[in-house]
Amino acid sequence: MSTPKVIYLTGAPATGKSTLSRNLAMKMPELKVFAYSEELRKLLQRKFGGLAMTEDDIRRQSALAVTAEDVVELDEELVDMVERERAHRSILIDSHPVTKEHFGFRVTGFDAPTIQRLNPDVLVCLYASAEVTRTRIQADAMGRPLPTALESDMHTHLQASVVTQYGVLTGKAVYFFDSSCSQEELTEMLLKRLR
Repeated sequence: MSTPKVIYLTGAPATGKSTLSRNLAMKMPELKVFAYSEELRKLLQRKFGGLAMTEDDIRRQSALAVTAEDVVELDEELVDMVERERAHRSILIDSHPVTKEHFGFRVTGFDAPTIQRLNPDVLVCLYASAEVTRTRIQADAMGRPLPTALESDMHTHLQASVVTQYGVLTGKAVYFFDSSCSQEELTEMLLKRLR
């Protein structure tokens, strides 16, 4: 990849975003990965005076722990970092603005000015069948509640609608990758989009 790119990566839980991010970072050592949930955990630790929180804690308590103000603050940190570093290295934003909550779902996506300032070069949404994602969550929950098949499908559709809006707002194509394939195939599919 000759010129640095900003990559927006999303998908419902258990579609393989974190694994794909790690695999891509191994193939592209210069890549800066901004894992939204990890950065949100750090912001909440600062907010609550160093209280130890894991990403699993955030997944379990999302709507209770994370306020709209927290999201806006982190969005500003992300935009500042992208504007500072995009000319020097590629940046992957691993984000999932749709969260499953006790009451249903919540969407805390970027507003139009923020996604336009981020101006990602490549937008990718991972998806897999409810059967695949439920099996993955059963094998390793990592703080994620086990959704019903309906909830899993709903989560995927909501996530896809958000990234589609981002594509419209930025004038960029959105790529939907079926993540039920091997991680090697998935990594290669994304690398092809970056060339």
